[in-house]
Formats: sequence, C-alpha cells, structure tokens
Amino acid sequence: MAFRWFASCLSGIALAGAIAGNAAATSSVTASDQRLTAIPAPAAPSFYLAQSRQPNLSDAEQEALDDLLIEGQDRVEAQDYDAAISLYREAIRIDPSNARLFSGIGYLYVQQGEYTAAIDPYQQAIALDPDNMPFRYGLAFAYVQLEDYENAIATYVEIATIRPSETDAYLGLGNIYITVEDYDAALDTYEALTRRSPSNAQAHEALGTLYLIQEDYSAAASAFREAVRANSNSSAAYVGLAETQLARGNSREAFDSLQAAVRIDRNDAQANFLLGEISMELGDEEAAYRYYRRAADADPELIPAQAAVGAFHLNAGVYLQAIRAYRRVIDAFPDNPGAHYNIGLAYWAEGLERQAVGAVNRARRLYAAQEDLASVERVDALLELWDGSTNDDIL
Repeated sequence: MAFRWFASCLSGIALAGAIAGNAAATSSVTASDQRLTAIPAPAAPSFYLAQSRQPNLSDAEQEALDDLLIEGQDRVEAQDYDAAISLYREAIRIDPSNARLFSGIGYLYVQQGEYTAAIDPYQQAIALDPDNMPFRYGLAFAYVQLEDYENAIATYVEIATIRPSETDAYLGLGNIYITVEDYDAALDTYEALTRRSPSNAQAHEALGTLYLIQEDYSAAASAFREAVRANSNSSAAYVGLAETQLARGNSREAFDSLQAAVRIDRNDAQANFLLGEISMELGDEEAAYRYYRRAADADPELIPAQAAVGAFHLNAGVYLQAIRAYRRVIDAFPDNPGAHYNIGLAYWAEGLERQAVGAVNRARRLYAAQEDLASVERVDALLELWDGSTNDDIL
C-alpha cells in the first residue's frame, strides 16, 4: 500500500498569497517495505566472562590478561574502540584460544562500520567455539552489511542446521531472500518456520509481510490473523492486518485494527501514521495531525510522517518546525521538488529570504528536469512575487 497523503504533503501549499499547487510527488516506499524483519544485529560480548581463570595460563599470564581485559572494557565504555581492539589483540597473544576475544574484536569493528575487518575475527571465534550462535549471527550481520548475500545466506543456513529452533536465523534468511527478490525461497523459509514454530507470531508476521509485497492480500490477511492468534499483544500483527485491509479498501476495519495496535503500543510509528492516513480520508484533520505527530516523534526516520507534519506546520504558520520536518524529507528525497518548494515557503515566512529563494530555485530546476512546465511557471510567478531570485542552493 503506497503512502497516499505523503504525496500531497510534498506538493505546493498555498501560503500568504504564494502561488501553489505544484504537482504531487509520489513515493516508492510502501508500508510493507517498512516492516521487513530486521537482520539480527550482533550482541555485545561480555568480556568479563573471559576473565574467568584460564587453566592453560600461569598466574602471571592470568594477571596480565585480567589487566588488559579491564582496561579494554574501560576503552569500550569510553567508545574508544581502536584502543580497545589493540588491547584485546594483546590479550589474544596471551590467550590465543579465547574465542570471546576474537568475537569482541569483530563486534567492535561492526560498531565502527568496518564490516570487512569484522569478518576474520568472527571466523576465528567460530573456529574456536563452533557452537556459539551469537558469533555466527555477528558474522552473518557483517556479510549482510557488505551486501555479500551469498555468504550471509550460507551463514544463516549453518545456524538453522546446527540449531533448527533458531527463529532469528529463519527470519534473517527470509529477509535476505526478499532483499534479492527471491520470493519463492523466502516463502519456503517462512513456511518452514511456521511449521516448526506454529505459535510464533513473528513467523506469521514475516509470512504476511511477504504476501503483502507480492500483493496477495487474502493470504496476507490469513497470515496476520494467525499472528494475532499467536500473540494478541503484538502491535505489529495488528498493523500488518490493517495494511491488508487498507489494500482491499476496508478502511473502517483497518482503523479498528490500528486502534488495537496503539492500545498495545501507543508509540507504534507505523500504526499512528496509517491512522493519520485514514483520518485525512475521513476529513478529520485534527486527529490526523495528532497521529502524524505521534508517528514522527516515535520514529523521526519515518519520512512520510515528517512530510505530513511539515505540511500541517506550514499551514498552521509554525514555520521553524515545518523547516525541521522538511529538512528530514529532503535528506531522504533530495531530488523531490515539492519538498524544496515547501521548505522555501517556510524559509520566506521566517524572514530567511536568501535561503527561501535558493530552495525555490532548486525546486524550479528539478521541475524543469522532470519537464513539469506548469510547475516551473508557478515557481516563476512566486519568484516574481518575491521580487528577485538567485541560483544559489542554500539548505
């Protein structure tokens, strides 16, 4: 289901006599895309567990190891990860069979976004302790971040083979298959998980999300109802069910499902956003603003909610908040002319004339590139109204 109000929020809005009405932008983002199961991130290792007495070490070696681990933990807590890595490498020279030290180094590389560097220490940790699943999840996560999906898939398959009860392995595997658009493999993975764990709500939610992406709304609805039956306290299950109801034109049923979701989790960003969508359709702008604002506060990266909040602030004359919201939209959609146009209106209303003209000129160039001549004419009329223009982009 595409975000409907999002498009209108990025169109021009009449303000203080400014000429508006530029073409609505559209978004390729869908609700189901927002709900893909997150790839399990590596857990932080407990280096204190590594401080237990090592039978292969002398008293002097044990004391030196303990000192390095304590100092390394202090560096981790100070987020001085390079120094911590150096200390743990020194510790490995004393205790080269300590798998937790290798995994800790891998984890610290992941924390810095150095995913390639994380691969080798995680592999060494697994070689020393093959039954430790968090090590394998850390390795899979690094592969996913590198978009090395072949090795990520192999790692998740190994986890599921060693421990068939590992739900996260199936969810991570299915997510990768969806990412690479191998929907048949994703379906096989999720169905295997639901057979193995029929009372697992996450498994049914993942299956429902897959069906949503494939626009099989009947199957999606069945999967989300199973998720609700498995866990009636899952707001995500109700949101998924609402998405299928919206896709089938059942706004009233969707509204009820979303209300159930926010009763469980008042700050569920997706539920609040969709409640805002339905409220706009019903003409209840006061309720819509309340839901959109709650969604944007709960998840500042939910760009459609930011666009909607920006539109309301612009119309209400709360220009600084409108600017803040549209900045987030522009960060996500830098080539959207409507967002530049609207932030230009907010800048002008705040007396930031140079920034306003720069933003609107940017919108003009984007409209021209899209061959949207009617919108170019409207921008020209606005600039004439403002009595001046510049080619600077100041955002």
